[in-house]
Amino acid sequence: MNKDEYRQYVLDAYKPAETMMRMAPADKLDWKPAPNFMSLGQLLHHLSEGVGSGLRMLVQNSWPSMEEMEKGMKPESLPSCGVEEALRRLEEDKTVLREVLDGISEKDFAEKIVSVPWGWQSKMERMALDFREHFIHHKMQLFTYLKLLGLPVNTETLYFG
Repeated sequence: MNKDEYRQYVLDAYKPAETMMRMAPADKLDWKPAPNFMSLGQLLHHLSEGVGSGLRMLVQNSWPSMEEMEKGMKPESLPSCGVEEALRRLEEDKTVLREVLDGISEKDFAEKIVSVPWGWQSKMERMALDFREHFIHHKMQLFTYLKLLGLPVNTETLYFG
């Protein structure tokens, strides 16, 4: 997969996520299916980080400290946002994604070995695919939240928006 194909692959995943983000009820942003889950607003915020910002940290090796990452993974520490902010942030992530991919060579994308602070090491292309997969899992989480809230989501919503 080359950089342009990857960029489109990510952008294709954003479309249904944006559709589902728009469906999130403003009065349910604090709702969560169980105490140890993210709230709907926290999930919107996390999804809005998209893929580009993580790729930028990967390419620049500019990760937060492990202490900051561990603190940021605790449910009570996770930031929250509403629909409009989430959509704006995801739109900004599209720009970051383009900039990051434009800033690396096809050879580096395909062959450069990169690593993340939690111990994974792989070729950049593989790691980039894993970042998209992470986004997809949270997109499915949003789908599940909306379904549990009784909203009219279905397979078409999940995959096509």
